[in-house]
Amino acid sequence: MQIAELVESKTLKTVTVRRTLNPRIWDGEDLKPEVKSKLLKIARAFEQFVGVDLDVVDLTLTGSNANYTWTRHSDLDLHLIVPGVPSDAERELYSAKKALWAEQHDITIKGLPVECYIQGAKEPHHSTGVYSILNDAWIDRPEKVKPSVDDAALQSKFDDLNRIAAIAVANRNLDYLRTVKDKITQMRKAGLERGGEWSTENLVFKQLRNAGTIDTLSNTIRELEDDELSLETVQILS
Repeated sequence: MQIAELVESKTLKTVTVRRTLNPRIWDGEDLKPEVKSKLLKIARAFEQFVGVDLDVVDLTLTGSNANYTWTRHSDLDLHLIVPGVPSDAERELYSAKKALWAEQHDITIKGLPVECYIQGAKEPHHSTGVYSILNDAWIDRPEKVKPSVDDAALQSKFDDLNRIAAIAVANRNLDYLRTVKDKITQMRKAGLERGGEWSTENLVFKQLRNAGTIDTLSNTIRELEDDELSLETVQILS
């Protein structure tokens, strides 16, 4: 979907608290055995793909599907927990491998996409639901509490960033596209650090992702980078 095709005036959905955890994944508050088995296999495959000894100390499931706020758009956030805090060089490697893994694989469990991350055990993590897959136990048990969300601010910020992204895609200016994508990334990071997963900034990021805006930005950047690095064959007339 192109960004220009999105209906900006459409009202964003507010956060809904469900009565149960996602029944595709959970049996009450227990992770279903077949889901655990698949997550373990995915984690092992991802660790091998990264290609370095990660010394994984835990595997956790987090995000909306470890909470009562899951939606049909929610993916499974699978975190490989490593000791301490990764260095800048390690973080750069992990990010590059994660992006490459995501580009090469389309893995789902019961129709839900699985996203793999590497997280340092001492790194801050902004989530109200964290489940240890290795220990079959909650680290942070979610609660059925509806977070306070400023709907007007959420709508306004979404419309503004969606419009800016549409302009960037239409202009096809590589530097501007990178700036817009970085602005969205930094916005989310600042929101998580200040207000956690229910900050306006993080919710806007999720809405932009669900709308296809972030994918469109990334795909356009990749296309222009490929064009910039390519040299077309010129036919020589005899």
